[in-house]
Amino acid sequence: MGRYGKSGRLNLSARRYKKGGNLPNRKRRKEEVKPYEVEKDVQKQNEIKLEGRRIINLSHFIRSLQELDSHSAIGCCFKDVHVIKETRYGLNSSLTFKCKLCNTERSVWTCIPPASENCDTEQIHHKVNTDAVNGIVNIGCGYTNLNTFLTISDVPPNSQSMYEKEHKVISEAWEKLACLEMEEAAMREKELAVECGDVDKSGIPLVTVIVDGSWAKRSYRTNYSSLSGAAAIIGARTGKLLYLGMRNKYCATCAWSVRLSIPPKQHKCFKNWSGNSTAMESDIIVEGFCQSLKMYGIKFNRVIGDGDSNVYKMILDARPYDDLLVEKIECKNHLLRNFCNKLQELARSSKHGHVGLRKRIANNVLKLRTGITKAILYRKMSKDALPLKITNLRSDILNCPFHYFGDHTRCDEYFCKTKQDNSKNEVPVMKSSGLLYKMLEIFQVLSDCAKSLLCDVSTNRVENLNSLIAKFLGGKRINYSLKEAYNTRCNISAVHFNKSLPNYTFHKSLYKYSPSSHTKKYEERRCKAREAAAKRRNYN
Repeated sequence: MGRYGKSGRLNLSARRYKKGGNLPNRKRRKEEVKPYEVEKDVQKQNEIKLEGRRIINLSHFIRSLQELDSHSAIGCCFKDVHVIKETRYGLNSSLTFKCKLCNTERSVWTCIPPASENCDTEQIHHKVNTDAVNGIVNIGCGYTNLNTFLTISDVPPNSQSMYEKEHKVISEAWEKLACLEMEEAAMREKELAVECGDVDKSGIPLVTVIVDGSWAKRSYRTNYSSLSGAAAIIGARTGKLLYLGMRNKYCATCAWSVRLSIPPKQHKCFKNWSGNSTAMESDIIVEGFCQSLKMYGIKFNRVIGDGDSNVYKMILDARPYDDLLVEKIECKNHLLRNFCNKLQELARSSKHGHVGLRKRIANNVLKLRTGITKAILYRKMSKDALPLKITNLRSDILNCPFHYFGDHTRCDEYFCKTKQDNSKNEVPVMKSSGLLYKMLEIFQVLSDCAKSLLCDVSTNRVENLNSLIAKFLGGKRINYSLKEAYNTRCNISAVHFNKSLPNYTFHKSLYKYSPSSHTKKYEERRCKAREAAAKRRNYN
């Protein structure tokens, strides 16, 4: 038959080995395995591998480990425990320890700060997540920036849902705090108005305010299509914010439901505007004027603003106060800036005058502005009556082109020391070319605002607020107009504008107890730096 058998096919069989030193049965195998090896394998299966870094509350974590060191009465200590589980809640982690001897399990949280009696337990557990979101928003960044920082730092990042949940918490808190700070500033403005005797016939305080608006997107004077905008009303005496309003043309949740043709889910919709973006400013300011009497018991009798005449027209049309006509004061800086811009445009235009004369105008723009500024200061400090001051300032402004181009016959004594020197008179040449008359049109527009120039006021305070809003919006390079982010960052700007220690105040308002000394020391250093910078500016 041979090796192929009867059928002629090859029979395959498993190769046999000698039993030699192999264990004969399962019972013998169990007996020969040492018990401590089994326990060691089980412990390795229960232990977990902890990777990366964690954020911990140092005092709380050390205290928890000390309590864990004496967790049993039979003599177990910290070296007998090992971590069997980690439960992460954002940046807060719960580490479950198990003792090898008594099998006791204890959980230790990495970040649970000491709480006051008024704080609820859930909010305390979430504090590290809330503070992380609050911190990233306070530097003008968002969810992606936070997770990028955490990932590079080898810390497990937050989820999108966790970020949005904590963002709602800080949004409500900042909005509430901003309202309280604006009300406090309005009460102080009210007291100062009464002390100065600025009240109407009914005894209602009259307050001078500074107004301006800002948008969430840079227009570069060409594209006015921002989805969100804000406008502010600031008290002229205190320099504090009294009213801040926001307008939004878009809601991401509503837009998503429209795109899918489904009803929107229940949410807080921030869309409150459907008109042009440029009309947001006037609508908010008019709203602030109409609500001033109801909210604070004061009237805004004078408004300091830029050259936007539409805002003032809207205030007059709304008639917020039946027996009071609101007066407009133009910002000196805006008037002089527009004046210089028009002179620069005239110098660049080839329609009027010789190129040499136009270059002379371009080279003397700054001198012309300086001369007008000195004239404003002199007339403001004079003891003449206001109508005479206005007349004299108008004459000084209209005389500036004659003075700086060589004709000193009309110069006042304080203004000109070379009154008899007309050797370099270029006025006749400029007259013959028609360039002088174009210049006089620009000077005439400025002289019509002589009364506002004598007030010598500007909108710098509200421009400071706008710069703060731009800072918290990340330089207006990121679109924060989809949900509540824009309103939140505007409210943060309001608190930072009115308070010298904004984050300290926010922490105490939200958690009902003071933060650690690190927050207070840092904000005190910033406050001292701002005061020192202000002193240097005033000195110079």
